[in-house]
Amino acid sequence: MKHLNQQAIDQLVQTIVQEVDPETVILFGSHARGDARPDSDVDVMVIEQEPFSAQRSRRAEFSRLSAALREFPSALDILLYSREEFDYWKDSPSHVVGRAQREGKVLHVRH
Repeated sequence: MKHLNQQAIDQLVQTIVQEVDPETVILFGSHARGDARPDSDVDVMVIEQEPFSAQRSRRAEFSRLSAALREFPSALDILLYSREEFDYWKDSPSHVVGRAQREGKVLHVRH
């Protein structure tokens, strides 16, 4: 995988917003830190306002995003969290949410 350019990032965010209308989208991991290698995946955290439920499952949201992003030119690691879950874990020194909070780059915030 080549280094992500701004056009690829913009297309990624646009697709995520169109599919699930998230509250926040965060790029984290090696691409956010600037130390991605050619084989690095793209780590994206998608934060949704409402909690997941039987009527709106995390699995269904993930499947919808995966289908919409299947043509993205890089391997993606998409993590979905509700705002409640994110707020619970954001100060954790070891949880992935805490790492995304500290090192991530916010790509989208719903206004």
